[in-house]
Amino acid sequence: MPFSLERLVFFSDAVFAIAITLLAIEIRLPEGAGDGDLNAAIADLAPVVFSYFLSFSVIGLSWLAHWRRYDLIERADERLAMINLAQLAFIALIPFPTALLGQYGDKAGPVILYAVIVACAGLLGTLTWIYADRNGMLRPGTTRETVRLATIRGLLLPLVFLASLPLLVVHPYTVEAAWVLFFPLQALVIRRQRRAHHRKGDALVVDGDAPAEEEA
Repeated sequence: MPFSLERLVFFSDAVFAIAITLLAIEIRLPEGAGDGDLNAAIADLAPVVFSYFLSFSVIGLSWLAHWRRYDLIERADERLAMINLAQLAFIALIPFPTALLGQYGDKAGPVILYAVIVACAGLLGTLTWIYADRNGMLRPGTTRETVRLATIRGLLLPLVFLASLPLLVVHPYTVEAAWVLFFPLQALVIRRQRRAHHRKGDALVVDGDAPAEEEA
């Protein structure tokens, strides 16, 4: 049945905005911190601040990916909306493992939970794109190369987060360090894809980056 694409996008934007705002709630000094060494209390917040910026980046990039996908999706149905809701369920959940990671980032449980939730959000986001493509919901003129590369880019985040989990045998902090490597890796992929498509003269849709032919 027909479904309002605008309502889907507006609702999604609201969920992303609320989730990214809730991340900052955990950044606070413990009660009575001012009575002792304030500098030490602030330094103790470093893991919490790290988890905040990590999740802010993850949610922000997921929102950019969502924005770019739905810029090329011209219609929606109830099934697409349900897949999108499933993705939003995991996006809205990210503040919870973020708080755990900030307090217990040296333990395997919170690290695994965080990686799985982020991976599920990324996989479901990519699933919306695949579903829209296979059901003829993309804007006319969207090339197969665009669809393929956007799918690969969508899978990059969950693959990195899940592939890092075996590093738990070294230490949970090693896994978290591997997550940070995702961001320069993504920048490298964007650069190479952009160069390749500029040479071919094709449009490129990448998460967090506008299609080359559509920016004008």
